[in-house]
Amino acid sequence: MDGRTARAAKNRQAVLEAALALIDEGNLQPTAQAVAERAGVATRSVYHHFQDLETLYLDAAQTQIARHWIALLEPVTGDLNQRMDTLVALRSDLFENVTSTRRAALLREHESVVLSERLNESRAALRAHLRTNLPELDALEPASREAVFAMCSWETWDVLRRHQALPVDAARAAVTAVLTRMLT
Repeated sequence: MDGRTARAAKNRQAVLEAALALIDEGNLQPTAQAVAERAGVATRSVYHHFQDLETLYLDAAQTQIARHWIALLEPVTGDLNQRMDTLVALRSDLFENVTSTRRAALLREHESVVLSERLNESRAALRAHLRTNLPELDALEPASREAVFAMCSWETWDVLRRHQALPVDAARAAVTAVLTRMLT
């Protein structure tokens, strides 16, 4: 890789990291100017590396997936209680790490086909992972099974953490209590 190519890759990564940092700090819709300022590059560099802000936000979401979804995709072992505890811990770690990016994506879900597809893919992946690791779900009636999926979703996690102001351990306990009631 020549010097110019390496510098371009470094600047692109700086822009991406700046966007993620701003989103993590609560600026869920950072402007190109704010991203550029944080990255230490000219505003035109944002558009040089990313077609538009939606492309930047999509890459930010993909970066979060690559960084935080790996552990979630591993199979969970043990008896039912161990698997439930592990699944709740894995999901809570994931949800804590991606909450800001997820909120930013939700702001644009209604206007972006690509973001909507990505969010639906992540929801489907979370459901599939739960089904794979909790085969006991198949014994539940459909309404109860859907309630378990909802209880284990990011949306429920957000309600527990943000709206009900529960600390992580209390939110985990709430999810685990519902899973235990539903599956045992």
